Amino acid sequence: MKAESYSDVILKPKYSTVPHRESDVDLTTDLAGLKLKLPVISANMKTVTGSPMVQAMYKNGGLGILHRFCTIDDNVKMFEECVHLKVPRTHIGIAVGVKSEEKERFQTLFTAGATLFCVDVAHGHHENVKKMLEYMRFTSENIRIIAGNIATPEAALDLKSWGADIVKVGIGPGLACVTRKNTGVGVPQLYAIQSIHQAYPNISLIADGGIRTAGCIAKALAAGARAVMCGAVLAGTTETPGRVFPDEDTDLVNRTYYKIYGGSASYENKTNFIEGKIIKVPFKGKVKYILNEIREGLQSSFSLCGSYNLAELQKKAEFISMDIGGKLESET
Repeated sequence: MKAESYSDVILKPKYSTVPHRESDVDLTTDLAGLKLKLPVISANMKTVTGSPMVQAMYKNGGLGILHRFCTIDDNVKMFEECVHLKVPRTHIGIAVGVKSEEKERFQTLFTAGATLFCVDVAHGHHENVKKMLEYMRFTSENIRIIAGNIATPEAALDLKSWGADIVKVGIGPGLACVTRKNTGVGVPQLYAIQSIHQAYPNISLIADGGIRTAGCIAKALAAGARAVMCGAVLAGTTETPGRVFPDEDTDLVNRTYYKIYGGSASYENKTNFIEGKIIKVPFKGKVKYILNEIREGLQSSFSLCGSYNLAELQKKAEFISMDIGGKLESET
């Protein structure tokens, strides 16, 4: 197996009996018992997911995970806002870290009624993650835990044994992440997903980072992920936190607007940007339009691969490696 990423491969079309992609392709996924009609999760980043995004993701069949870059009281308020917006508690994700104060964040939110947690750090295959997962599991067996990020089969197995229900895959592929550039450490994203899924097919995987198009999502799912986490794709939409700014380099007739997008590491350590950066992204309007485009792209991809659902896609999918000519031709 070559260590490839999304832009290195393309899915081979297969004989199909799917009558109508819109009505006959089922995109439903199962994340350790958590059912999503659209296998897309908004990233637990300060510039991506607050309560409006959680509500929008739920309404469109996906999942939102609230960021943790705020006070515990503010986190509780965001969670309660989601409940008030009629999002089921099972579909309100809450991110926590691994520092000592994060135990208080977890306990407070658990007491408030949260049941879905995401232990999220830059390097998930770490002793501190092990301790946090064991602490959370000791507190309750009746919670669902996502943990990451990791990029190897050994790490996935360890997180599962430490108490995680779902494992988040991705070291450095994100647009706002500069881990690979500044540290020289990482694993090409498609290879990471494939190698983990082949070794442990029963572990629920979320592919986090490197998503640019609906085609990337299709490749991630075909490789073995049960859902993808998106940051840059959803950044700049109405539902993301933060102001909309006018681009002063454009006049009133051609005015464009933008919002700020930053990697999680940028906000965890404001004086050190080794693993994250902050960038401007165009204002994109309501997130539902992007999610609809993703849904339609995935339905087409499943149909082209002769698949009615995710299980069939992962069974039938065949990747073709591309040279530079193939990449230019495919514009991937």
